Parts: sequence; structure tokens; C-alpha cells
Amino acid sequence: MAKFDGSLLVSDMDGTLLDSAHEISRENTEAIKYFTDNGGLFTVASGRMVRAIALYADRININAPVISFNGAAVYDTAGKKLLKSMPHEADIPALVSGLAENFPELGIEVFTIDEMYICRGSDVTRLHCEIIRAPYALSDVRDIKGECMKLNLTQEPSYLERVERYLNERWPGMFCIVHTEAHYLELMRPGVNKGRGLSAVAEILNIARERVCAVGDYFNDAEMLEFAGIAVAPANACPQIKDIADVVVSSNDEHAVREAVIYLESIS
Repeated sequence: MAKFDGSLLVSDMDGTLLDSAHEISRENTEAIKYFTDNGGLFTVASGRMVRAIALYADRININAPVISFNGAAVYDTAGKKLLKSMPHEADIPALVSGLAENFPELGIEVFTIDEMYICRGSDVTRLHCEIIRAPYALSDVRDIKGECMKLNLTQEPSYLERVERYLNERWPGMFCIVHTEAHYLELMRPGVNKGRGLSAVAEILNIARERVCAVGDYFNDAEMLEFAGIAVAPANACPQIKDIADVVVSSNDEHAVREAVIYLESIS
């Protein structure tokens, strides 16, 4: 029996698996290979769409379903099959029109399972597109094809605070609203989070909860760390996430996922 048999390791991407240049270090890559070569199952949980996650697939051995859109979708990258989906049920055209009218400087991105649409851009939107390296289309929300999995609203943090107040007043209870970075405010269907996505993956793979290790750094990782039997935070994580974690390892620029694997080996 290999040392990591029956273990699932799931990592957030930005701020955790990826360094500050949004790359995966050789050290992390080698540690993931060591983990999977010794029986472990590895995947990622991200706010990113599947196509943006797939850009890194040739560098890391993902051998379990990925969690995308902060838990709104679980996808089998090997079989190219959608296993679980929780799209929005709200009136997205009405929502986007209201946001555009009330917040003229707000960047508005709409994601379907396969596509990224920019209904209106901002300076932060342009930077976001450079970071995730996924193709996008400029589109009126009424022309978007497919179910909406997630909206990403981009602007300065103080501006997003006003947007969040508007959403809670105008659309109470209609969205799961999370800050995934200081300049990003993401909207999913109520009940969507990475913890529910991870629970679904563990059930699909028949992995016991106590054998699940999750690594994450930001607010949208909280439920995932709470679900995991072993919760790991990188040194750059926000204080609230460190409080949830069982162990804090090195920062994302110092190969946090490698350190998580080393920790798992020490307790196996």
C-alpha cells in the first residue's frame, strides 16, 4: 500500500498553488508528482473557469475532479465531463442592467461553463484577463449563450463595498457573494462554495473526510478548509483563514503546496 493511498489533496490556485507571478514553481510541481506517484489524489479548487484551470494541467498531475467557479461546478478533466453544476437561477440580464446603470465604473464579467463574457470592462478587468489567460468575448448580457455560473465584479475595494450593499438591498438572498481578492466581488447561486464542491468530490471518489487535506488563503476558501479533515493555510493567508487552519506553512512564493505534502507525509 502506497503511503498516500486514500488521501485527497485539494489546493486553491491564486495565492496558494500559484506564486505572485501566477506560475507554479518547480518545487510544487515535483511535490504534487511525489504525492500522486505514491497513491494520492490531487486536484484544485478555484474561482476560475475550467478552461483557465486547464492552462496549467500540463504542469501538474490533476488526477481527481476539479472544483471551479468557487464550487458551482465539479468537472472531470480527464473524461471532459461535467459532474455537478449549480448555475444561477436569478434574472441575470436584469441584474447586469441594474448594476451597469447604478455603477458606471464597475467591471462586469459573466461566466458560463465554457465562456467568459465581458459586459463592461474596467482597469481591473483588463488585469484579470491577463492573469487568467483565458479567451473572452465582449458582449451585451442579452446575447450571452448558456447558463450563468458566476459573475465577477471588478473595481477598487471601496467601490465594491457600495456594490455589495446595493446587491443585499436590491437582491436579498439571491446570491452567494464573496470577495475572492480585494478588487474582485464574485456572485454565485446561494449555497455555492468550495466546501460543497469538495464534499461532492470526496463523495464521488469515496474518500473519507478525515483523509481530505485542503490548502487555501482567502475568504472563498473558508468552507473548504472547514470541511477538510486537515486544513492548511500558506503564510500569506488572511488572518481569518489562518484561524481556521490546523497548520500554517510557507507562503505561496515559498512553495506552500510542497510544504503541505511534507506535512502530510510527516503524519502519515
